[in-house]
Amino acid sequence: MVKDNPMISDLYTTDIGYYPHAGHHFRERTKGIEQFILIYNTQGLGVIKTEKSSFELAPDHFFIIPAGVPHAYYADSGNPWSIYWIHFAGNKARQISKPLLQPVFIERSKTSRINDRIGLFSEIFQNLERGFSIETLEYVNLCLPRLLASFTYLERYRMVNEQIAKDPVDLSINFMLENLSCKFRLSELAHVVNLSASHYSRLFLSRTGHSPINYFIQLKIQHSCKLFDSTNLSVVEVAREAGFDDQFYFSRQFRKVMGMSPREFRRR
Repeated sequence: MVKDNPMISDLYTTDIGYYPHAGHHFRERTKGIEQFILIYNTQGLGVIKTEKSSFELAPDHFFIIPAGVPHAYYADSGNPWSIYWIHFAGNKARQISKPLLQPVFIERSKTSRINDRIGLFSEIFQNLERGFSIETLEYVNLCLPRLLASFTYLERYRMVNEQIAKDPVDLSINFMLENLSCKFRLSELAHVVNLSASHYSRLFLSRTGHSPINYFIQLKIQHSCKLFDSTNLSVVEVAREAGFDDQFYFSRQFRKVMGMSPREFRRR
């Protein structure tokens, strides 16, 4: 169906997914596969092996394995990776896949737009979960080039925020959105936008009506709600994805923001 559709046959996905904290994750393909594979690691560690080389894939790195290349990859046993992955093919697959066979670092900054990229992954994945109608396949594969370009044309992808986000509050919110799984002190958030903690806190409060830390927690809870709606992750796993090591503290913060517990939210 896809290969014969002139609208999408030059670049299309055959599989896509997300493995959070993927302990014991292992794949080996001694003859490779017909598709290109992009693996994007957001947390933890993993290893990718080809016939000639072995690469550690650290957090905030991606790696593209070309079609037909024998390979294996697996999560670190002590600190397993959390990866987004996508298989894709078509006449344009090789042209858009650069660089090949090397880890590429994606810096988390005020302008990196990581959250936008994850949103593109989620949009494609959630549409495919609803079935494989012609309209769905056309839509997700028309989205695919933009997703891949967000990796292979990093500087251009970041330029949108570099041109727009000059305001320290906007820059700070962008930074928070890029680092929802992290924890920061007030002084660290202020340092990102080159302000003193006191000046930063007053400015942020006057513009948003919230302290920086409370605003960050609200963004984390909003992110958690999206995960509850779009995945089958447990409460513990969602808490970890939102940067909460303590499930009970996460539940208290969730109730404070949403007026209900995480489990009540999922059952609603």
